[in-house]
Amino acid sequence: MSENLSVAEVVQCAAQIDAMLDAINDTSPDAVQAIGGRDALARRSEMTCLGPVPRLDQGEWERMSLEYEARREHGSVNRGH
Repeated sequence: MSENLSVAEVVQCAAQIDAMLDAINDTSPDAVQAIGGRDALARRSEMTCLGPVPRLDQGEWERMSLEYEARREHGSVNRGH
């Protein structure tokens, strides 16, 4: 489906995409590098109401999740506390 967006809406979407990709990269940078880096992550993402969601296989999601949990356990991920 195609829709016409205003310049402001395009800028807002771009900012949302950039923020989501940054958040994913910040929480599991090794997993993002393993799939080819931030640009590869963007190419493999599908836009949803939450922003871009990567289309990853089970192994890639698992690596990303395990890395996030390991970083969180060691205080590397700021959880707002």
